[in-house]
Amino acid sequence: MKSNSNVSPLSGKSVLVTGATGEIGQAIVASCLSLGAAVFANARDEDKLAPLLETWSGKVIPLIYDVTDERVVKEQFRQIQKMQMQSDIGPLHGLVNNAGVMFEAPITVSLMDKLKEQLNINFLAPYQHMQLACRLMARQRKGSIVNILSQVGELGSSGMSAYASSKAALKGATVSLAKELAPVGIRVNGVAPGFIETAMTKHYDQEKRDNVTQRIVMKRTGKPGDVAKAVAFLLSEQSSYTTGHILPVDGAFTP
Repeated sequence: MKSNSNVSPLSGKSVLVTGATGEIGQAIVASCLSLGAAVFANARDEDKLAPLLETWSGKVIPLIYDVTDERVVKEQFRQIQKMQMQSDIGPLHGLVNNAGVMFEAPITVSLMDKLKEQLNINFLAPYQHMQLACRLMARQRKGSIVNILSQVGELGSSGMSAYASSKAALKGATVSLAKELAPVGIRVNGVAPGFIETAMTKHYDQEKRDNVTQRIVMKRTGKPGDVAKAVAFLLSEQSSYTTGHILPVDGAFTP
């Protein structure tokens, strides 16, 4: 009998990653590719996606669209449905809702437009993606959805009520859909990063960074790769009995 030990965990399958051009998005794409998956990489800006396509030539399928445009999102999933029939791409096994935006402001000066933008990108867009992805996954009776949440949505943070609300809404959908979709073989989990060194956190001055680090048990901030490893675990069969779980990636942050 031949051993299958050398077969990559997601070989012959595909994964859609939204927000693929950011630091965390790029790390997630790389992790998915390392598992053997073909990756549909979403971005709004084709030029920003170019370096990723050059690095992983022929292994990444670019999808250029705005995740908040409902009509365009539906069309993209029609394309995914057609492409997943190709032998070198395979059925849609995974969805990683990574695209997100964060604005900080006290509630007294929070703009409703900014609140709506965060809700649209951080909650409504992922919800539509899950709705369309689960229809494709249900045909295979197998799939894994991973939503990128935030410890801010779990614990709250002063001056970030709008952002926290958008992520908390996505958490509610995550744990509810885990129960709804389990009978058709689809797992739904979340990864809740703490302070990760990305463009979103570059505006923090050294004093604020030090204050955050002092509240982290591991005494260091996180890297995009830390988040990507957690996502890879939840996409793979190593987590086959895990659903409805929110995995913190925060070095044991203490509020």
